[in-house]
Amino acid sequence: MKLGLVVLAVVAGVLASCRKDANGDVVVKTPEVETRTDTVKMPSVEVTHDTMTAVTPKVEVKKDTTTVTVPKVRVKPKP
Repeated sequence: MKLGLVVLAVVAGVLASCRKDANGDVVVKTPEVETRTDTVKMPSVEVTHDTMTAVTPKVEVKKDTTTVTVPKVRVKPKP
């Protein structure tokens, strides 16, 4: 059954692309494939070197002492 459907589809496709001309000859239309070559121009890239001066801040580190008051905690056990 499946083979019959496949054959029918192929025959229908062949007949759809065929026709007769004025002389009675059968003309078969086949797909045409064209190949075209295009030229793609690559962009030019120019690289330059630039010198730049950066201003960095001056950082001074000083040692300083300070007094910190730490509380003392006493825990008394329960009698």
